[in-house]
Amino acid sequence: MSISRSNFFFFLSLFLILLTFSQSATGQGVEGIRKGIYGVKRQVMREANRGKRDANQINRLFSTKKRDVDPSTDTSQYIQWSMAPYVPNSGMIRDYDYIYTFLHAEQEYTFSKDPDLKSIQYDSVNNEFYKNIGAGEKLKDDVVVMGWHPYWMGNSYKEYRYKMLSIISFYSYDINPNTGGASNPEVIDSLAKSSLPDSAVKYGTKLFLSVTSFGKKNNRKFLNDEQSKEIFISEVLSLMNTKKGAFGGVDLDFEQVDTSDAPKFTEFVKQLSSRLTSAGYSLILNVPYFNDNNVFDYKALAGHVLYFNIMGYDFSGEYSTYPGSVSPINSLETQPSLETVVNDFLNLGIPGKKIILSLPLYGVTWDVTQLAKGGGSEYEASLPYYMIKSKYGALYNPFYDALSGSFFYLIEENEKRKMCWFENGVSLDLKFKWAQNKGLKGIGLWALGYEQNSNEIWKAVENNYGSELIQIEPVEVKLSGPFGIAKAIVSKKRMIGLSFLIFAAFLALGFTLSLRDWRVREVLFQSQAFRFVYGAVFLLMTIIGLQWWLYNDENWSLVIGLIAGAIGIGIINILFNRYREDLR
Repeated sequence: MSISRSNFFFFLSLFLILLTFSQSATGQGVEGIRKGIYGVKRQVMREANRGKRDANQINRLFSTKKRDVDPSTDTSQYIQWSMAPYVPNSGMIRDYDYIYTFLHAEQEYTFSKDPDLKSIQYDSVNNEFYKNIGAGEKLKDDVVVMGWHPYWMGNSYKEYRYKMLSIISFYSYDINPNTGGASNPEVIDSLAKSSLPDSAVKYGTKLFLSVTSFGKKNNRKFLNDEQSKEIFISEVLSLMNTKKGAFGGVDLDFEQVDTSDAPKFTEFVKQLSSRLTSAGYSLILNVPYFNDNNVFDYKALAGHVLYFNIMGYDFSGEYSTYPGSVSPINSLETQPSLETVVNDFLNLGIPGKKIILSLPLYGVTWDVTQLAKGGGSEYEASLPYYMIKSKYGALYNPFYDALSGSFFYLIEENEKRKMCWFENGVSLDLKFKWAQNKGLKGIGLWALGYEQNSNEIWKAVENNYGSELIQIEPVEVKLSGPFGIAKAIVSKKRMIGLSFLIFAAFLALGFTLSLRDWRVREVLFQSQAFRFVYGAVFLLMTIIGLQWWLYNDENWSLVIGLIAGAIGIGIINILFNRYREDLR
């Protein structure tokens, strides 16, 4: 097929146009890609620089500066620490180190050397100092960590970590429903003879008396007997008064209260709270994870108790039909959990700061041998944490259940297959964090001694509720360099301002008196510029003097200074012109 010349040139032109467009587009594309790459690179560099800046800023923040205390070298009763002084204002001085270094010399702080002082840490944001006393030595402010000392744990209280406990409750005073007195006087005698109250006082831990009453029949008998209630209150107050300063109050635990007795129970709690409060004590009310038939009127009781202590355990135990977590954060939709019980309180409008969540230091084992054969499981025993670890920890690896946030062992023992659900340091740490996210006041541990002072358990407590830092103030602060001089001047600002005013007054008086001599007038006023210089000096002295002397209202002092200076300059010019006319 032949192609005409016109068609040939048409296709050639079209090809060249497409080729040119293609190259142009390609060039634009490459350039676009290049610009895109450079744009991304610039963005990355900006982010990197911002990251460096943020990192540098973080380095200036809390606890980045510290002064370690070395007993071998710091033998004096005072600790000296020198650093660049604190500059409260942001801006150029913050941003440019060379200006900061030029203007500021060392600032020396002097601190008292406390026996528990390990280091001093500086908060450069708030210009505050803290002493580091070491891990496990102090709880955070405004949190509660509560633990129960069961009487059957004997002298184990001597090993408790009191510095990590706000409250220790002695378990327990068992109410005799017929008399109101203790049905276990030997247990109460053991408390009186022990050094537990003294240990609590020594470490600043409040001791509470746990009071228990179990069973619908016993509770009905007691709640409907006014004399028994009065005897009980009197005996409890007498017992706590024998150790004045040790006891913080009563930890009340009534279980299996009949629905018909609920109003009586509410009335009794209010009565007990009133008597305790009058004597300087507080009331903590233990409540179950499931408020059966709304026996506990939480809204009515909220104003009469210091804290509600939710007993967040036994969700699965002796009376359960299947094995499961003793203390699950979440559970199946139809089953209760820590989530449901805490939400029940919060939905009633009871603030989290009035709630303590108690968690178990024990686990439960079940015989699950028959489960594989289609049978059921059987509760076997409740074991303290230390016994679970010693019995199964070396032989088996625990499994983690994400739904409940708990651990369990699968055990082969005596030709039986068993399951043991328990809490350890990891699961408790998770539950402590969950409780904090819920805004709860703190946690409780049932029961002390069950963990045998386990480091992993107490590390979880320390990590969530412990504080190593206590705010302190230096006993003396000394400044040097230009900043120190400037700060000293500012501290005497009012006096210096008054001195400036006096100087300005003498300047005006001397000027006025000097005008009386014609020879002085001729020397002083040969040029008009001199009058303005002299007047400007007078104006400046007046402004500074008024502003510094008034001190508290800088805006008005500036206005007054300008008016006073202007009047002074006006008077000077009037006097000069009058004397000038006299000379003529």
